[in-house]
Amino acid sequence: MNMKIKDNFWLGLLAGAASFGLFYLLLSLINWESLGIFRERAPFLLAFIPGVILFRMMVVKWNLEKMGKGVLVVTVVGMLLVFFLVKSTVNP
Repeated sequence: MNMKIKDNFWLGLLAGAASFGLFYLLLSLINWESLGIFRERAPFLLAFIPGVILFRMMVVKWNLEKMGKGVLVVTVVGMLLVFFLVKSTVNP
């Protein structure tokens, strides 16, 4: 059975957001207190890894360029938001 996926930018945005959300929920089960200054940003940034892998698979393996662009937009904008909005606290 061969399924054909429609190449759509909006589906790529949805796939990128879903992969980030699911992986972030999985990472929220880990205790991040031992990382020191990176404990606020680490779960967010690690949750973007599946988006990068999904982007590569969509563009190179499945030839879904519009969906890949949607995943890439979610990944890049999300990383920028994490860097600018999530503050690191330093405990002496």
